[in-house]
Amino acid sequence: MDANELLSEGVHLISAAGVADPRAGIARAVLLEIGVAGCVVLARGSEAEVGSHPAARGASRVRLDRSVVLPGLVNAHTHLDLTHIGPRRFEPLKGFVGFVDVVRAERAGTAEGIAASVARGVELALRGGTAVVGDIAGAPSGMPSLVPHGVVAASGMRGVSFVEFFAIGRGERGGLAKAAAAMDAAMHAAGGRGAGRCRVGLQPHATNTVSGLARERGLRLSTHLAETPEEREFIGSGCGPQRDLLERLGVWTDEMLEQIGKGKSPVVHLAEVLREAPFVVAHVNDCGDGDLEVLAASGATVAYCPRASAYFGQEGAFGAHRYREMLSAGIPVALGTDSMVNLPTAERISVLDEMRFLRRRDGVEASVLLRMGTVNGAAGLGVEAGAVGLGVGDRPAGVIAVEVGDVAGWERDPLDAVMRGDAQPRWVYREG
Repeated sequence: MDANELLSEGVHLISAAGVADPRAGIARAVLLEIGVAGCVVLARGSEAEVGSHPAARGASRVRLDRSVVLPGLVNAHTHLDLTHIGPRRFEPLKGFVGFVDVVRAERAGTAEGIAASVARGVELALRGGTAVVGDIAGAPSGMPSLVPHGVVAASGMRGVSFVEFFAIGRGERGGLAKAAAAMDAAMHAAGGRGAGRCRVGLQPHATNTVSGLARERGLRLSTHLAETPEEREFIGSGCGPQRDLLERLGVWTDEMLEQIGKGKSPVVHLAEVLREAPFVVAHVNDCGDGDLEVLAASGATVAYCPRASAYFGQEGAFGAHRYREMLSAGIPVALGTDSMVNLPTAERISVLDEMRFLRRRDGVEASVLLRMGTVNGAAGLGVEAGAVGLGVGDRPAGVIAVEVGDVAGWERDPLDAVMRGDAQPRWVYREG
């Protein structure tokens, strides 16, 4: 099997160093049937067990003895429209609002520019083994854009394009109207709640205004939550750099103090809203014990972006991220990459890099990392678990292989060798 070769239609018996499923663990072989309707897992287990399946008689044989086969990965939170900016060095003295100013100044503003940046982002996400994506379709100049949704949908990738809008302060009514119009236009163009495998969703910057809008249209919701010290100050006291930014943009109004400045944490501030609709909440770097309780009761999925948190030095402000305690409390924690701006390489956009970062830094068990990078994110995005699994009966949106043959101890624990290695994934099968 060539390094760039995808499996053709038919039945294929793959033998590998490991076949990893986020729910069923590690096997040594898998039997896939690929047809016009997609891919289905017919059997998994030892090579002998899989070979005894009736469909294996006429199957092509694929040997990947020094590679681990995985389902395509889920990037639950990314900003593909910022790909063209490339990696940038963060200057802490300018604060997070200074970073926002850089993004506002350099993001693409035309439909052509946005489409080109998202297309490049899709290319790099695919290079990183991504089968499902939660992309934030940015709002240049405050205007919701449907361009990213169209590009992601055309790629055949599954997921949700969260259309961003700013219904806040003086712009609340107008922003909400724009968001409703954008949603209706996208849903009409897509013939429902999505185009092909990519659905549309909402990414509001005033979440208390949109839960009803989302419920009416059956949409998934995403928001940045408890990300920065500036956010904590703004929500708790109504002051600080975020208020300064809103005043600079001309949208601040003192009426906003009716909702903020009550001494609450960002998570507690949104507790009621989080219970009303299915949210993916990105980052949650700022999380106290009370916030854990709110998240556990809400049903929200946390999209943790480890390298982004490190890039902005958030652990210095809030302490170690509490993702392991969230998981223990039953809170689904998925993985995201955030934007290209905060990544160390322009060569790919991949949650496998996030998994490896956590394995090196925190020693997280490989099976936990695989769940964070697949089924947890899929659930938050409303994608069935079988689309990111390799269990019998699953219909994976993608299948990737990662070489581990030069990683010490790969024979004993091939999945952990994936997390400790540095080989990049290659596609064995990709939907669409």
